[in-house]
Amino acid sequence: MASVSALAITVAPAGAADLPPRLASGASDAAPASWTGFYLGSYVGAGSVDTRWGPATGLLSPHPPGSAAGLGSAAAAVVGVQAGYNYQIGSYVLGVEGDLGSGFLFSRARCLREWVSICTADTDVLATLTGRLGYVFDNVLLYGKAGAAFANTSSTVSGTGFSGQFTGSAFRTGWTAGGGVEIGLTPELSAKAEYAYLDFGTDDVALANGALASAPAVSQSAQMVKLGLNWRPFGGPLPGTGPSLPAPGRDWRGFYLGAHAGGAFGRDEWTSGTGAFAAAAAGGNFPGSGTAMGLLGGGQLGVNAQVGAWVAGLEVSASVADLSSHAKCIAGQSWLSSSYACQNAVSSLGALSGRLGQSWGDLLLYGKAGAAWATAAGAAFPTTDIRHLTSAGTRWGWMVGSGVEYALTRSLSAFLEYDYYDFGTQSLAYSGWGETATARFKQRLDVVRMGVNYRFGTDGAPVAAAVKASDLPAGWSAEVGARYFASSGRMQKDLMDPFRPDRLNSRLIYQNTNGQALETFFRFENQDGLFLKGYAGLGTLAGGDLYDEDFPSEVTYSNTLSALRDGQLAYGALDLGYELVRQGSSQGGGTLGAFVGYRALYQSVNGFGCRQLAADTTCGRQQAAELPALLGSLGLSETETWQGLAVGLNARLNLSERLRLELDAAYLPYATRASADNHWFRSDINPQVESGRGWGTQLEAVLSYAVTDRLDVGIGGRYWYFATDTASTQFPLVEFRSPMTFYAERYGAFLQASYRFGDTPTPAGSAEAVPAEPVDWTGVYVGAALGGGKARSTYASPFPTPVSGDAVDLGGVMAGGQLGADYQLGSFVLGVEASAAWANVVGTNTCFSTAAAGALSGFDCGSRVNALGTVTGRIGYAFDRALVYARGGLAFDRQTDMFNNYNFVSQILRHDSTNTGWTLGGGVEYALLPNLSVGLDYRHVDVGGSSAFTTSAPPSLAGVSLAPGGLSLDLVAMTLNYRFSGLGGAL
Repeated sequence: MASVSALAITVAPAGAADLPPRLASGASDAAPASWTGFYLGSYVGAGSVDTRWGPATGLLSPHPPGSAAGLGSAAAAVVGVQAGYNYQIGSYVLGVEGDLGSGFLFSRARCLREWVSICTADTDVLATLTGRLGYVFDNVLLYGKAGAAFANTSSTVSGTGFSGQFTGSAFRTGWTAGGGVEIGLTPELSAKAEYAYLDFGTDDVALANGALASAPAVSQSAQMVKLGLNWRPFGGPLPGTGPSLPAPGRDWRGFYLGAHAGGAFGRDEWTSGTGAFAAAAAGGNFPGSGTAMGLLGGGQLGVNAQVGAWVAGLEVSASVADLSSHAKCIAGQSWLSSSYACQNAVSSLGALSGRLGQSWGDLLLYGKAGAAWATAAGAAFPTTDIRHLTSAGTRWGWMVGSGVEYALTRSLSAFLEYDYYDFGTQSLAYSGWGETATARFKQRLDVVRMGVNYRFGTDGAPVAAAVKASDLPAGWSAEVGARYFASSGRMQKDLMDPFRPDRLNSRLIYQNTNGQALETFFRFENQDGLFLKGYAGLGTLAGGDLYDEDFPSEVTYSNTLSALRDGQLAYGALDLGYELVRQGSSQGGGTLGAFVGYRALYQSVNGFGCRQLAADTTCGRQQAAELPALLGSLGLSETETWQGLAVGLNARLNLSERLRLELDAAYLPYATRASADNHWFRSDINPQVESGRGWGTQLEAVLSYAVTDRLDVGIGGRYWYFATDTASTQFPLVEFRSPMTFYAERYGAFLQASYRFGDTPTPAGSAEAVPAEPVDWTGVYVGAALGGGKARSTYASPFPTPVSGDAVDLGGVMAGGQLGADYQLGSFVLGVEASAAWANVVGTNTCFSTAAAGALSGFDCGSRVNALGTVTGRIGYAFDRALVYARGGLAFDRQTDMFNNYNFVSQILRHDSTNTGWTLGGGVEYALLPNLSVGLDYRHVDVGGSSAFTTSAPPSLAGVSLAPGGLSLDLVAMTLNYRFSGLGGAL
């Protein structure tokens, strides 16, 4: 959704030279440039809400008194509006602003009565009323803000020992503080990026369940990251801005046919039921809700009429969709009784709508509304049976939306659009294995689409070139584009014992979760070096396996296998930075900048079926005739949201007149994780709410080619890794929280296309083109590197081959420095380099699971690489400013290996070692300044096995080395090198 505002920002001032004269600015020519005046605007972004449930009165009072609070976290896209007034005094701006926003901010927590209850909080409104204080330079306003905050939250409590639900809603007040940057685009239009923290304190929230009442103490806080547009209809022009919005010029009349792709996310709610559903919920409760998400694509057909600047039209659109959700929807009174998992899957989506908009040059801003339909199928999976009930049909509702459309040629245009679909509450009929039931079902969707339209027989004014520049404020440029991202990854969690925190109780690894996503991205930068960049993506996860291990299980070591499908993926980033170095023109040289930013990653995976791979009886008691139905049943799900603060470096290197390499390396020193585990066949831990804090890293490289002066295509790669330092969950009827460790990893490649607007003037004193002759790389250099990557360790087990394990996947971050020297002979470069880096590359898995250890078989192994070093030679080929090289040599690491032997010796064994091996790799280095180069470096490192350490218990492990027999790493880093001599060629 953030990309909708981003595109509107960049294309709003668009116009072609061959169109009619533009309207003059709404402000008088005599009016001085100033931020003074009233403004109206809108925003999109991401919000997160933390809700902490304290003690309650009445039936929900905790037992024992003083029990730990339950914490639930929610994160979702938000959309809203704002209005305000500014008054400028010199370079300072004073102002007041109010904003109002909404989103699907839904959280769950285990809370209150004996920790069996599940508390939910649905925050549908967030608002603030603040004062602002800012400082102006050029057309940029940097500001801080503080004031009052408001929220409206609906709450429910479901649990055992009582029927129905406790429900209630509260309008809460608190305080907020934050800040941001606002950029003037035209005399009337500005764009902003903002962060705000909201705190609502602690209040007693009144809840009712028929004649029963309770008032739990609820604490709530929120964070918001927003992108927005502000329009100033009155007052003077904004400082440093370009021309006003252009006059109407494009003729949009006629029929059009087009195609689109995008994604949707929203909320599915099951509210009540009859028949088999009512019987299963007797004495308990029914309502359940899930997050719907997925991809869509299709086509549209329409016709427009135009009167002056106003354009009216009709459009019919249809999409093939893959949108799904799962929710716990029916629960009996006892935690031992049956519950249901309800699923909804939308396979197609469409609308018949009217459109009304205004044409500004080659830009059409429009709104739309009409009828909507969806074809969907549903299923309800009972926890007491491997069979399920199904439902299918077409639903009708309504939609409303808005978008921007931009004419690329006489007949071809591109658009980006946001739509809201509401299908109301409908009665769905379910049937299966002789049972019938109905459920009241409510569905709402947010849809983001991007696409192209081709107009037939248009007599609109032709565009001067197939792709052309747009007017932006002097000294500003913008790039907007779309990507297709194909990825793979894993999610892992290790659960420790609440009473013996060093003991591992279970481990779940969701591996090889293959994803595909559509994403939009943008970047704004000005001649002073300020830049704002970001992206947002939405997609699906399919394929992969879930290994669920228990230590011990019912009899002995248990390892069950489930198939993964119907997963969901969403992510986003927003960075504000400053270019420390800028060299050369837009066709040569490059930039190096530092940034701070925000990262978010949402993943939801679903495991179907349950097959025992080891020797335990879990999932091993079914008859062969039951297996087909069992393998189609939903068993386990994990839904997680990571959010974090990012600090990093960004470089854009023009390798030739049309070829550009962009590098991005970020470290996340602080990240939060909020998640829910659904054990669908266990009512007591469905859902099981989890939370944690940790860190992460992200690396990205994009190689793009300029097809024209404005249109680029490219290919890139991306790597994410997250891990927790502290995390826990609260099990029902257990007084203490259970410690946990979480890991998440995703990596993949993407294809992209982008369009550039405006120009950034060449810095004074810099060259106008890439030099024709290679530079001289001879000299001694010292540098730094920031990166990370994957690793894998293996264990030499003397026991029978296990079904899984005896190998650990690791991931993480590294940062360090290097010292080297190069000597150039013609176009060839020979060199030597020594490097050393701090590292945090970590992971765990099961080892020696087939060792004879009775009911306690299966052991927890892991490693943490703390430091890395290499001594290498390298050979390269230099051209223009670039050096492409290969390297090889010696490598070493310092690592800590772990073996959890708590069950036998009441401790976790840890062993430090320094290991040596070899490395091979290569990369590219680019001469940004006469003595400064930026590079992308890849290294494969193999350090062999660690020195042995052993244990005497259990007897089967006596004399067996518990250290990994080998460890290899694949690392990617962004490098900076400063040369004390050399690079003597003209830059």
